[in-house]
Amino acid sequence: MAVNSQQRPTASAKKTLVAPDKAQRWPWPAAATAALALVMVSVIAVVTVKWGTQHFQQRLDDQARAALLANDIDASGLSLTWKYRDLTVAGELPVGVSNARLRELLRSVDQGGIRQLSLLTTEPEPDPATTPATGTVDVAVRLQEGVVFLTGTVLSRQQRDRLREAARNAVGDSFVDQLKVSGLGESIPGSDERVESLANSIAGLDHAVDADAALSATDFRFSATVSDENDVDDLLRRRGVAGDLGLVISGDIIARKSTPGGVLEVDVGYDSGRISLSGIVLSDSQKALLVDAAAVVVGADSVSDQIIVASAVDGAGVADQRVRLIAAMIADFPNIIEADVRLGNSELRVDALLEYEEDSATLVGLRRQAELLGLTVGGEIQSRQISLEREVAMLQKEIDALTNEIRETVVFDSADDELDFVAKQTLDKIVDAMNRYQRPVVDISGHTDDTGSDDENRELSLRRASSVSEYLRFSGIEENRLRALGLGESSHIANNQTEFGKKQNRRVEFRAQPRFNGKP
Repeated sequence: MAVNSQQRPTASAKKTLVAPDKAQRWPWPAAATAALALVMVSVIAVVTVKWGTQHFQQRLDDQARAALLANDIDASGLSLTWKYRDLTVAGELPVGVSNARLRELLRSVDQGGIRQLSLLTTEPEPDPATTPATGTVDVAVRLQEGVVFLTGTVLSRQQRDRLREAARNAVGDSFVDQLKVSGLGESIPGSDERVESLANSIAGLDHAVDADAALSATDFRFSATVSDENDVDDLLRRRGVAGDLGLVISGDIIARKSTPGGVLEVDVGYDSGRISLSGIVLSDSQKALLVDAAAVVVGADSVSDQIIVASAVDGAGVADQRVRLIAAMIADFPNIIEADVRLGNSELRVDALLEYEEDSATLVGLRRQAELLGLTVGGEIQSRQISLEREVAMLQKEIDALTNEIRETVVFDSADDELDFVAKQTLDKIVDAMNRYQRPVVDISGHTDDTGSDDENRELSLRRASSVSEYLRFSGIEENRLRALGLGESSHIANNQTEFGKKQNRRVEFRAQPRFNGKP
């Protein structure tokens, strides 16, 4: 029996055949797979960075504390707060350790691993029981222009706070504290009592004009100027407490009165469009008057106000008059380049620089009023240029000096208005004079002899004056400073019966004046 080569394979020998385009696929879309992978990578990165940051901060913290411990510094009173590489240290410094030393040690950690270092530390209070008694109190106090300046050394913060409190009672927040706390015990006992006596005196400076005080281990110097005799008695009583503590007291406490009711001293400076006000007045209304006057002139933003109201005094008539006088001077500042006005105890000094001499009239008048108010007046009022009237007179003087030359050279032939070369040379001298004095105006009057009719001569004389005016204008003189007038034969200076006389009458004349027809 023949065997069939095409027999079917047995079931056990069957294979699953898959067409090439029917390959097995991933169970979900590729985009979802990518998103899932990105999330997983991000989570891993965040966890890694967080772990790494904490690990890095912990390593820096361990190194910082180890560095402090290695230098025998107790860090138990310090808190170290990390923000990655930024470190903030707060708390009380260990005894004998300064901020500079602490910063130096921490900066050496990890060769500069700390990026930003902030120290919010305080020094510990010294322990008087264990501190050598080698310190002393050395304090200076100065009151100037309403500000109290505290300088020197005290032994404790409590002493410094007491002096600050006294200054605040006297002048509010207008005090400057430059006191240092030494932290050392005093070799002479009783420092708190002596500081208290100084504080008590400072608190009484609320009505003082100025003061200068110094407290040492053995001396108490206290000088002051106050606005009223009653304030003298008060400060003397306050200062006397220091004498009861065994201190040597020195200094003068005096009252100054320039006017009934108190001290009046005002200093006004004006320069470059700014006004500075300083000094002492007796009432808020006096201060307001000066400040408002200055603000009108230069604007409120250009006024520096450092005026102190020493005491509120009613009915200070003389003082009010003097302040109004200063306010009137301020109102005149727009006509002034710079000024310094000082009202003192019994003196008024006015120094001012003006552009023109005539602008000083108001200031001169106010200075006379000051004399009537019993003030001694001093100072100097200067101007860059002389007054217009003096300028006119000086120009006319130069023109008059040229009179003979003008009559000999600036002459015309009969019925002619032409200028020759010689005439122009003389007119050049007029140009020079008018350039030296540039504010006056000049009338140029033309004249004729008696040849011809009156109308003809007036017309001819005007042409001659206009010819001269045109040459001056051509030479640089402004046209509005020149006016040509034709006077004909009406004003002769020589006999018209001779040719020589007629020639002299054919002339021009010049007259300087402040303005034409009464107008600027």
